[in-house]
Amino acid sequence: MAKRARNNVKNKLGRKVRELRLSLNMSQTALAAKAETHQEFISDLERGEANPTLETIDRIATALGVHVVELFDSRQWRLAERNRARSFRHTS
Repeated sequence: MAKRARNNVKNKLGRKVRELRLSLNMSQTALAAKAETHQEFISDLERGEANPTLETIDRIATALGVHVVELFDSRQWRLAERNRARSFRHTS
């Protein structure tokens, strides 16, 4: 996977975690405690600078009260993937 694509995934994950955390009026410290990690890690994650393990992603999703898929699957992402697939077919 290209570096740009990896960074895009990390940025989107971070934005989603922040969005969900704020919707719950939860601080980074509270999320970190519930997810058994550190506040600094949550901060890095939300800025797209962390590279979490699957286990950590699962703990964060649980702490936010969502399924792991919800951290990655959104209508916008599905539309972007569909458009990317269409443009790929048209250029092939």
